[in-house]
Amino acid sequence: MNRKKMKMRGLLAALTFMILFGGIFCEDAMLIVRAEAGNAFSIQAEMTPSDKETYSIRLTIENQGEDWEGTVRLTVDENYYIPSAYDTALSLPQGSRKQFVVKVPVNSIESSNGTVFVTLLDRKDNKIAEKEFKRLLTGEMEALSMGILSDAYSKLTYLDMGGRDIYFYNDLYPIKLVELKQGSLADELDALTFLVIDQYNTAILTEEELEAIELWNLNGGVLLIGTGAYAEDTLSGFDGGYLDISSGVVHTPGDEEFSEPDYMGNVYLDSSQLTIAELQISGYAYNNLNMDYYYGGWFESMGDGSVCIVPYSLAELGSLDESSWYIMPEDFVQGLIENVSNYAVSRYASSTSYYDDHDYDIRRLLGVIGNSNSILNFGVLKVLVIVYVIFVGPILYLILRLLKRRELYWVAVPITALLGIGMVYLAGRGFEVVSTKVYSVTMKNLSESGNTITYLHCYDANRSEWELRMADGCEYAGPFGDSYRYGSYENSYYYHIKKEGDTFFLGMKPETNFEDSYFYLSSSTYGNGVEGSLLIQDLLVDMGRVGGTVVNDTNKDISYFAVAWNDCRYVYEGLDAGASCRLEDLEPLYGTSGSSYYYGSYVYSFLSNYYDDREYGKVGTLAALAVGIDAAMAQADKDEFVVIGVVENWDKTVNDNCSEVSYGCLYSVQ
Repeated sequence: MNRKKMKMRGLLAALTFMILFGGIFCEDAMLIVRAEAGNAFSIQAEMTPSDKETYSIRLTIENQGEDWEGTVRLTVDENYYIPSAYDTALSLPQGSRKQFVVKVPVNSIESSNGTVFVTLLDRKDNKIAEKEFKRLLTGEMEALSMGILSDAYSKLTYLDMGGRDIYFYNDLYPIKLVELKQGSLADELDALTFLVIDQYNTAILTEEELEAIELWNLNGGVLLIGTGAYAEDTLSGFDGGYLDISSGVVHTPGDEEFSEPDYMGNVYLDSSQLTIAELQISGYAYNNLNMDYYYGGWFESMGDGSVCIVPYSLAELGSLDESSWYIMPEDFVQGLIENVSNYAVSRYASSTSYYDDHDYDIRRLLGVIGNSNSILNFGVLKVLVIVYVIFVGPILYLILRLLKRRELYWVAVPITALLGIGMVYLAGRGFEVVSTKVYSVTMKNLSESGNTITYLHCYDANRSEWELRMADGCEYAGPFGDSYRYGSYENSYYYHIKKEGDTFFLGMKPETNFEDSYFYLSSSTYGNGVEGSLLIQDLLVDMGRVGGTVVNDTNKDISYFAVAWNDCRYVYEGLDAGASCRLEDLEPLYGTSGSSYYYGSYVYSFLSNYYDDREYGKVGTLAALAVGIDAAMAQADKDEFVVIGVVENWDKTVNDNCSEVSYGCLYSVQ
């Protein structure tokens, strides 16, 4: 009986404990549900007008509960990557409402479908509310608009693939077709993702309409042009324009004189059944368009957008007999559209773009700067260790023997060891990393007014999380380059950008000691002390070499400068403030022309010379100049020249306990 009573009491106690324990957690769960449902907090997010560099997201937070103080965290859903956290410190009394804008750099997002999460954290970083905004960065669009400019619109409706989705900006979207007409064309372009021109006489378009197409394309639009039998009419408006493409001989099916070009690989369809135009391509297109073996066309980035020109008519392509297709026509169209989309660099483009990856080069060059400035000379320590090894052995023994105190040898050895350790410790103090290390390169465009962009390479000796306070004037900041952790973890982040009032903080969660991190930021004040210009007069280019007079009309002494255009880079010794020089009279430190220039050639065939000569300070300065070259050339058109100089001991970007080595790159685009 006693055993039964004890058993019943045990069951009642366990049941009571479970009810109490469950009640606590249920209450917590209910609180979170209520918060997420918006009963305690109202969370709203919307896109505001943004430039090419950032997404500007306006957040509105309203507190309908008790007084609250904590952090509003914004993260962008990133495929396969742990996202960066953009934190804003906020205090919300009961019944209050606050609105503010968070700027997220476009280049800080590696791979996303544009979905944004807004999370409220209390002062202990516990999540109390969260809301998802699906596809916010892409305007919450549900379909991709494709404008059709053609006299044969009905023959091109197959381009929507019957509602099939395509992979675009890391998500799936259907195509929505829009029939375009002259007169309303310019007004409708901004709403389009794609523009198809086929079987249409573009010569009838006004100059304003052609300029609108060019601007739309360069600002991120994806342009597809079909030619074939209608090549002359379709290309007439672009002959001599920014594409500078015209029609040559047109070959019809069965033309025995026609030798099908190599780029028509007949992999996906029997192109012998198509009318093929020999296109006359010159100017930018001739030098840069890539021929595609599978789709038989030319593909290339065009500004922030991209262009595809096929030597056949897309309307005729859609009328081919089933026997002409080696794959499903829908598969062909989907591949064609996704392929040309990949060449675009707009905010809605795929992350697998084929454009020049300046970001990759810049990030690696920033690493070179850090490594060149942190190379340690252990020569003194080596000497101390060698002297100690020699001294503690035969020399100490001989000294004690001369003093006739050899019995003290085993006492003197540990004393000498302690003295040796102390000397090595004192000599090695100079190598100790006592604060976060920062290497910064700030870009100052002398050709135009506006904010500066600063690239940062940071690391800390410890494995614990760290952060740095930025100097006043920071406008926005974010991680830079492909340096993210893979994986997906609840409420986790790798980089964090925090804002308290007008002050920014940058930081990271390292997994190892001395883990590298890369950021970039925009500032309205860094480099404001620079005055004047840097330019070339009487510019002359001959056989890949450049001539003319470089004038440093600034108030800064330049350590090294470079002249760059297309794939050519020439690097020269420095130029003092107010001085000028003739390039014909100088021997460049480094020069290359044509496609031989790439990251490896600059770093390993040029900078390695200074490593070999142990001139590490020059390596850092020249690598900073290389960062500037890549960053400036990413902004320049193919026919523009960049003159750029590097200045040492630039304005500090960090106002915190750290060791910063800073450079400035002054440049102009001509």
